[in-house]
Amino acid sequence: MSATRILVLGVVRGHGQAHGYQVRRELLSWRADAWARVAPGSIYQALRTLTKHGLLEQVSTEAGSGGPERTVYRITPDGETELLHLIRSTITDAARDAEPLNAAFAFLALLGRAEAVDLFHHRARTLWARLVEVEPPEDAPPAPDDGTPPQVAALFRLYAAQIRADIDWSVDLATRIRDGEYAFADDPSPATTNQA
Repeated sequence: MSATRILVLGVVRGHGQAHGYQVRRELLSWRADAWARVAPGSIYQALRTLTKHGLLEQVSTEAGSGGPERTVYRITPDGETELLHLIRSTITDAARDAEPLNAAFAFLALLGRAEAVDLFHHRARTLWARLVEVEPPEDAPPAPDDGTPPQVAALFRLYAAQIRADIDWSVDLATRIRDGEYAFADDPSPATTNQA
């Protein structure tokens, strides 16, 4: 799963229309290079690839400030569907790589509040299943000595601790979202709330 794919689709969607430099500038202002490992060149490659696959479309070109013309893109209906799919599947996948989750989390507000709560509970259940695989229950029979170096056990303890931390974070986040933290697509607008 590519963090860059999620971020580029999300930023273009958020702007309505955007050229590569705008997307790059936006992601740099978010410091996405640090938490999603997005390289500037990968943004332009993603724009071309997403357009080739019909997830973005070219709208126009505009004169660059002292440079080449800039191609302006907008998200297509298929791109909207793909973005939402990527957000949902990245949250529930519970893969080891943090960058796609970080990217999906940046656009969590595109989902409904109850759905976000359900996705993070699903993530926690998936992680519990992985934890059982990595760290068998204490009453399980000892594993046979298969010649694995003893330091590998230390890696498994680290991995188990990381999984436990992710479980705690996912459950806590689901609770905070359920209790009203953050804004979501299905939240009533302030105007609607004031009229009630």
